[in-house]
Amino acid sequence: MIIKTDPEDIKNYLKDASNFEGTADIIYIPEYLTEIDEAYNRCIGKNQNVTLAGAGTGLTGGKVPLGGAVISLEKLNQVIEMNENEKSITVQPGLTLKDLESFLIEFDMFYPPNPTENNSTIGGNIATNASGARTFKYGATRNYVKELSLILGDGQNLDIKRGEVFAHQQKLKLKSNNGKDYSIDLGNIKMPSTKNASGYYIKPDMDAIDLFIGSECTLSITKKVTLLLLDKPMNILGGLIFFDDLNRLADFIIEVRDTSKTNNMFDYRVINGISARLIEYFDKKSLDLLRKDNSQIPEKAIAAIWFEQEYEKDNEDSILNEWLSIIENYSQLSDDTWIALNDNEHKKLTEFRHKLPLVVNDIIALKGLLKIGTDTAVTDDYSRDYLLFLNDIMSNSSLDYAIWGHIGNNHLHTNIFPSSDKEKALALEIYDKIIDFSLEREGTVSAEHGIGKLKKKYFYKMYPPESINVMAKIKNVFNPYNLLGNGNLFY
Repeated sequence: MIIKTDPEDIKNYLKDASNFEGTADIIYIPEYLTEIDEAYNRCIGKNQNVTLAGAGTGLTGGKVPLGGAVISLEKLNQVIEMNENEKSITVQPGLTLKDLESFLIEFDMFYPPNPTENNSTIGGNIATNASGARTFKYGATRNYVKELSLILGDGQNLDIKRGEVFAHQQKLKLKSNNGKDYSIDLGNIKMPSTKNASGYYIKPDMDAIDLFIGSECTLSITKKVTLLLLDKPMNILGGLIFFDDLNRLADFIIEVRDTSKTNNMFDYRVINGISARLIEYFDKKSLDLLRKDNSQIPEKAIAAIWFEQEYEKDNEDSILNEWLSIIENYSQLSDDTWIALNDNEHKKLTEFRHKLPLVVNDIIALKGLLKIGTDTAVTDDYSRDYLLFLNDIMSNSSLDYAIWGHIGNNHLHTNIFPSSDKEKALALEIYDKIIDFSLEREGTVSAEHGIGKLKKKYFYKMYPPESINVMAKIKNVFNPYNLLGNGNLFY
């Protein structure tokens, strides 16, 4: 195990992508899975706060330490076992999505959730129930976690498999590998029906494994995880559609979303109609940020939609024609649509999407202020209102901003770039209004990035005190020393 105590070495572990910075006294870097236990037990013995660190791509300060020790899982980045027959893979928590994707190429399989930041780690994805563009069709990380090997907050080990342990209504009982019993009251928490990464996943009769996914390292440390995989589709149709009218774009989204939800199924070979696996949105400000490297973006475009659909080769012409027809119905810029049918064309669209947060992070780093970015989502009933509200409130402000995200899930990121403390105060006022708008429409304050240390105010606004108390009591059952993930979720 590598141990770092030099302040210069420690500096590298004190920030995440939000630009939020903390402090730490010591860094533990396990090189073997058993050394995670060793490092954590040392911290328990010293009554020392413990923060888990992955790639640092998070945006809520979850991996930023507030004193004490950091356990970095950066060296635990290997594939443990590939099971082609069961279509599953067991990996260490420090494996990045990028390396997972590269490993799976030779097996013609893929990991569906597809979080946007491919330098993020599987352990970090587990911590926040991360999601991405393909979540529209396939769902978030939780749907693909088959087994977890955990160190609980009290130092006990727990191996848990999906489908083996369930709650009985609001009561959940678990037993650690060493025989310690845990009894949990799940209460009566109303979870949002939107995509959600705010607090613990709690439902009557729930599968016990789901409690630990999205718990932001406040209940446990992930030592290894077995993920479910799917066969890689043989053919994918992609496109970037430009619009000059926001209301027509909203009409387009609703029709494509609802049609796709009706047609979507994992077996793309039986689909012969519009069935998007992702529907992504870029506002005009986002397009402007990308024009430097994409001069062919039409000048009249005020927004764009990126879509993808899996298809059987025999259906290519009919499916492509359906997309072209619906695009022509809703966009005056239909002739400017970018269509992708081969790997190089798809790579161009993917790079277009992934370039945006990188450009924004560079802007934030240059300005030296915290990134102010929303992660809200609402239900389908409010998708149009949500889109128009965000564009209206930002266009009427004096702030620099860009809006993009997973519009198929009614989930958008409003990214604000304040250049002074005065602008930062105004940005936070607008942020509060966006949070209130979303909560009033059955939404969530965090759909994919989690709460961490920076969004606790909104977490407490989203849930009533009795729900927060239920979650806090669950934390105390597994994390009685209150050392693990200290500062995340709860005040």
